[in-house]
Amino acid sequence: MRKVPANLAHALAAEYVLGTLRGRARERLEAIARADPQVAGIIHRWEAGLTPLADRVPPVEPPARVWERIAQRIGPTPTSPGFRATLGFWRSFGLLAGGVASVLLAAFLYLSGGAREQPMMFVAVLTAPDAVPRMVVSMHPPGMLRARMVKPWTGAEGKSLELWAIPEEGAPRSLGLVDNRMGDTMMPMPPGDPRMQGAKQFAVSLEPAGGSPTKQPTGPVVCSGAIAPVRLKT
Repeated sequence: MRKVPANLAHALAAEYVLGTLRGRARERLEAIARADPQVAGIIHRWEAGLTPLADRVPPVEPPARVWERIAQRIGPTPTSPGFRATLGFWRSFGLLAGGVASVLLAAFLYLSGGAREQPMMFVAVLTAPDAVPRMVVSMHPPGMLRARMVKPWTGAEGKSLELWAIPEEGAPRSLGLVDNRMGDTMMPMPPGDPRMQGAKQFAVSLEPAGGSPTKQPTGPVVCSGAIAPVRLKT
């Protein structure tokens, strides 16, 4: 059987675990995994990584029109016995769909580019106000924070992007500047760093060149995201 490249195996495994790989493609991946321990291990890592992350995704209620269209497609009418049970299943799935997509993005970026021997300690997908993912921030032992730019900003020439840890109570804490380009910005973050104590989310603000002059955000917040603790098995 032909060897599957690692990047393709990760992409297929992600779809397999999420449930979007179906039919013959799903059966073929299962056959490959039975014959190739490396592919089987990749699938296991995705299962171990996505399942606990999905449990932490806050639910999002889709608009009523979504349920109406689903009801029209799945067949039963609102008065039929199976309608409520069927609609309930899809409603539960819909609450997780948007969040799982963000989790999938974060996990894929880590698994496809991160150090295999260093499981990350938390991850956050930072999205803009239009819900477009812009950055993935992850913490890796021994004390390194990685901010991976997914989609750089245009029109930010002469400005700096500053990353902030947002605690449940108290003022934001600056973690440093991030490069406005595709790729990673690495920031030393020793264990017990007081800037991360009680942090619940990250945010990025657009600041004057060199960063905020007041040690607090002065410009607009261009993206933000909640922190989700995670430990992937190696």
